[in-house]
Amino acid sequence: MNLQILGCAGGIGGSGPYTTSMLIDDDVLLDAGTGLSLLSLEQLAAIDHVFISHSHLDHVAGLALLMDAVFGKRSKPVTVHASAEVLHALKTHVFNWIIWPDFNTLPNAEQPSMQYHEMPAGSSLTLGSREFTSHAVNHTSGSVGYLVRERGRGFLFTGDMASTPALWQDLAGKSGLDMVIVDCSFPNAEAELALISKHFCPASLIDDIAAVPVHVRFFIYHLKPGQEAQIMAELGQSKDRIFKALQTGEQFKF
Repeated sequence: MNLQILGCAGGIGGSGPYTTSMLIDDDVLLDAGTGLSLLSLEQLAAIDHVFISHSHLDHVAGLALLMDAVFGKRSKPVTVHASAEVLHALKTHVFNWIIWPDFNTLPNAEQPSMQYHEMPAGSSLTLGSREFTSHAVNHTSGSVGYLVRERGRGFLFTGDMASTPALWQDLAGKSGLDMVIVDCSFPNAEAELALISKHFCPASLIDDIAAVPVHVRFFIYHLKPGQEAQIMAELGQSKDRIFKALQTGEQFKF
């Protein structure tokens, strides 16, 4: 299983200008931010499944543009997997014929270009030899992270989140967790803003993952533009863990 980082920034205008989207092999996306713009039309048309962590614009804007780009170029619909709350937000506020066409009814309801699949927190879905398991996280309504494994090895993508002790407890007994891609959006000086907006700052992240084995690698994403160096420097003060800033273009093999 291959993982390619198309975008991982917490906004535009910084050192990593593309927002969250990650390509698994050539047919699955985790989130659909502006990082999708790095893919060719042929690559976009090969995407069969999109797993959405939550409904914020920096994670779903590319989904609307993806559907426009591949319309009429595929023989089967793109399947969008998410919690009920997130699917409701997409149907109501994006694919509503006001913000964007409803590709769930195009070219017609019997042969849609896009279909929805509700994936409640705690549920799993197998695609070939790859298993996707959703885990509830503390962010907006219906937010989830995804544990992705193939043949017992894989990674966790948390999506945007704040303190979620149950997540780490759920993963404690899981084998084959090679790495975690986790949100850390603000420096410690903005801890109150991080709390209000339900994101991590370095201090809250380090505290939340205290029980996670130290051999698990942590890659930091969603760094706010202009604050990347400060956030990573504060994470670097941890004596027990090594944190690495995730970079657009990085690839991992599991």
